[in-house]
Amino acid sequence: MINTLLFDLDGTLIDSNELIIMSLQTALSKFLPDRCFPRSVIIQMIGPPLRETFASLVADANTISMMIDVYLKTYREYEFAYIDIYPHVLEILDYFKDSGFNLGIVTTKFRSSALPSIKHYGIDQRISTIISLDEVAKHKPDPEPIKKALSTFNNVDQAVMIGDSYSDIIAGKNAGILTCGVSWTLKSEELRRAEPDFWIDDFRDLSRVIEKYNQGV
Repeated sequence: MINTLLFDLDGTLIDSNELIIMSLQTALSKFLPDRCFPRSVIIQMIGPPLRETFASLVADANTISMMIDVYLKTYREYEFAYIDIYPHVLEILDYFKDSGFNLGIVTTKFRSSALPSIKHYGIDQRISTIISLDEVAKHKPDPEPIKKALSTFNNVDQAVMIGDSYSDIIAGKNAGILTCGVSWTLKSEELRRAEPDFWIDDFRDLSRVIEKYNQGV
């Protein structure tokens, strides 16, 4: 039976998409002013670690570091003006916590960047583990962060990785667990290509999906 749920953070629990896009635009326009980056292109940059994203555009390590600094400064300055928690997230996390599920977050953010929003919305009071970029050698879609998260629990039966990106789903598959995509992703077509085991259109659907699966086991 499923008794463990792992969540991506940005775009899954927290609606930070517009702030991420704005922060990327700010860094790109400052350091690559002669290049055009349409919104559709910037959306495709969302997901991987910042250093990896900027390294695909710029070769100089010092410039990459400065781009990251500009991104982070912009993100932190406007964080709680532009982001919000998705509807029903806390309600459903409470439901699963009260039902005895293991709950965790697996993110490609560094812990220092992830914790402010996790704490601001009280998500930290409902989960028991957070695996961030600075705690693993390899990031999603490699299974390492998911396996590390699972290792923090004592009684894992079956687990599900819930996320809004292709890498979330593939990481789950690579780790040998079930996966769930969310319809509010900015990359719906790409996410569906990953063929998640479950698909939800509303966070409240997660409880129904898990209950139905467990009843059939």
